[in-house]
Amino acid sequence: MVVDPAERGAYLVNTNGCHDCHSPKKFTDKGMELDPDRLLSGHPADEKLPPYDEKTAQSYILFSMGFTATTGPWGTSFAANLTPDDTGLGTWSEAQFLTAIKKGLYKGLEGSRPLLPPMPWQHYANFTDDDLKAIFAYLKTFKPVENLVPAPIPPQIQ
Repeated sequence: MVVDPAERGAYLVNTNGCHDCHSPKKFTDKGMELDPDRLLSGHPADEKLPPYDEKTAQSYILFSMGFTATTGPWGTSFAANLTPDDTGLGTWSEAQFLTAIKKGLYKGLEGSRPLLPPMPWQHYANFTDDDLKAIFAYLKTFKPVENLVPAPIPPQIQ
């Protein structure tokens, strides 16, 4: 049986935790739920992070309420926009996506900075190229969401 790559990609995205960090959440009477209008659009550009104790952040990992931003010894990282908008994966090639996941490189560009925690690219690097191509095919079918995710914030030197 031949499975459509995007269909396989949907299965992989929905069973491997991509929404945990890359989809903004809404708080409802049922608890935290994915915001269906912003699926996989990354950390909301307009969402400011609250102050935190920098000394504590040197020994712990802090997550934003929606799990789209994370602070730790590396500084603060923001979940990327994975939708096919130009502020997300819209201009990426399949090869860039594979490089990003297989080598842990920002925007899949050789010579770029590494992907930051908590992105578990080392786990996803174990997927076959066909699986990663299927994930990319699925992400390209998504509704584009314009959301320019903030740049990482380096750690505070004390």
